[in-house]
Amino acid sequence: MLIRHFIWAVLGIMSSLLLLQGCGEDTTARKATIESAPPFTLELFGGGNFTLSENKGKVVVINFFASWCVSCGEETPIIEKVAREYAPRNVVLLAIAVDDTETKARAFLKKAGLTIPAGLDKSGEIKDAYGIYGMPTTFFIDKTGKVSYLHAGAVTEQLLKHEIDKLL
Repeated sequence: MLIRHFIWAVLGIMSSLLLLQGCGEDTTARKATIESAPPFTLELFGGGNFTLSENKGKVVVINFFASWCVSCGEETPIIEKVAREYAPRNVVLLAIAVDDTETKARAFLKKAGLTIPAGLDKSGEIKDAYGIYGMPTTFFIDKTGKVSYLHAGAVTEQLLKHEIDKLL
């Protein structure tokens, strides 16, 4: 019983930290160290594969989501709008479902009207490589394949545009 209370206390603290991480204007605490984004290939729901290394020379924004995530549903119209706006500028937005089923992830994307390339991290390897611990989490990768910034929590249109513009 004591262990169960300890686990719930730790989960509560971690949840609070995750929520606090997205608050305020100071983004220095969330800046990623400049390191190469972990390579991966993802089978896309629409057919074909997305291979990160094949997108060098482009700005890549990876949004990790789950169908059960309320915040993920709130940010999808913003992601879709920005993806359409920046597509002609060599910017790729990718959605990766984690801790989910293909059926639920596909239904979520359809309901949300999200048309960007998307797939399911079936094995959890991509999630683990990127150190994902909460949804949604968004990574901004520069044209050389380096992670320039990550954001835990729902993104805003202003944040997406600001981070993408810095990389163009």
